[in-house]
Amino acid sequence: MNITVIYNPTAGGGRERRLRHFVRALEEGGGKVRLYHTRAPGDATRYLRGLADQGEVVVAAGGDGTTNDVINGLNPGVALALFPIGTANVLSRELSIPRRPEAAAKVVLDGRTLNVTPARLNGRRFMVMAGIGYDAWVVDQVDLILKRRVGKLAYVISMIRQLFRYGQVQYRITVDGRPLDCFSAVITNGRYYGGSFVLSREAGLAKRSLQVLMFQRPGLGFLLRCLAALVVGRMERVDGVASLSAEKVTVTAPGLEPVQADGDPVGWLPAEIELEQNPVKLRVPWA
Repeated sequence: MNITVIYNPTAGGGRERRLRHFVRALEEGGGKVRLYHTRAPGDATRYLRGLADQGEVVVAAGGDGTTNDVINGLNPGVALALFPIGTANVLSRELSIPRRPEAAAKVVLDGRTLNVTPARLNGRRFMVMAGIGYDAWVVDQVDLILKRRVGKLAYVISMIRQLFRYGQVQYRITVDGRPLDCFSAVITNGRYYGGSFVLSREAGLAKRSLQVLMFQRPGLGFLLRCLAALVVGRMERVDGVASLSAEKVTVTAPGLEPVQADGDPVGWLPAEIELEQNPVKLRVPWA
């Protein structure tokens, strides 16, 4: 099996030793490995698009941002695998990908294939989620140097700093042609958020639909109730949070407002989000 491993050296503070064990396990299992170290955001996409032959499997060795970079350069028909060494690893948690190098390598070599349909945000693929409002502010303003040092704590600090901005901007979201207003929103392809927190019990990677969670009330107290509900997996039960299934979503707002996808800033509103026609083949463990 020909395998291309895309490694982000900055993901999770760097995990060189685990990467060496992972590559060795792939090679001992019969894989022919080509290893590439990314140098900057977007580098994985550029590198993969320049390969005439990407192999049978491309492995994203990093976090959700690395996976996002990889899927935007992935050729049709090439399988995607994950080696979770990033900060949150939401997609890996959704798919129960093991963190141990030897176990993760076994999934690449011997796992089953799961078809997952990505979405596109203004033409760019994302696999897990996109966010506007409070969610996007947190991602946009996170201290990247601090993130490399303390991981998820950098997001917690950014969350605290952005609390008092919530409710200042109102967004117009059109969900499959239905116009609605909100003060923040997350458009998700899966159940989890931030690693281990259940954001939506209605969403699922195997479903051909997105789940749109809209925060329709302003005020710090409402936002704090939502964050508390996220911790216990009850976000969709909060009065004032609407959760709708969708295939196409558009978002507009007055002024310059950021958008995040898969945990990284990806541009500005307006945004058009829709499911792709063709799924990506993901290597996952046998149930």
